[in-house]
Amino acid sequence: NKVTLTFDDCPKSLSQFRSTVLAAERLDIALVLFPTGNCVSSGQIDLNFARAHGHYVFNHSVNHPDLRTLSKSGVMRELGSPGVVTSYGRPPYGAINSTVASGYAAVGMKPWLWNVDTNDWRGRSTSQLISYVSSTAKAGDSVLMHMQWNGFNETALAGMKAGLARRGIQTTLVSTEEGPQHSRLGAQAS
Repeated sequence: NKVTLTFDDCPKSLSQFRSTVLAAERLDIALVLFPTGNCVSSGQIDLNFARAHGHYVFNHSVNHPDLRTLSKSGVMRELGSPGVVTSYGRPPYGAINSTVASGYAAVGMKPWLWNVDTNDWRGRSTSQLISYVSSTAKAGDSVLMHMQWNGFNETALAGMKAGLARRGIQTTLVSTEEGPQHSRLGAQAS
């Protein structure tokens, strides 16, 4: 009975990142973050800080290419350091083919897609994102947003949590032993 709020790419700044991570913790929302390796190496995100505050950080490639354009070894390089080396990864654009799937399997990583796309990158306001997520997401869904847009802040997170709660749906909780429940790993992007 939970929705997982996921955020890709890089935040506007490290201070904004830390502020939102702490706000989510106060709200008891576990964020699932997919930063690029370039974001990690530039210091715009603090993996240990996010994890210490009950959030999950997974791979989103090093440079954000369409992995379908790469060889298997190229895919494997994109899934390595300085990107987050972990058990799950989100292919940029949700782009998967047999070569990409083979690259993920070779590094022991499973693709994590989404089934609710907010299209926040189109400039949707915080209130538009709150309304969309609150009315669209269903239990078990994984919602796609981006750290540099209007859903990655305390106001948006609080509004989404409240809107979902009015429909009897929770968000993934901070510090659960089993980690975020995502029933549709490998589901096709929408």
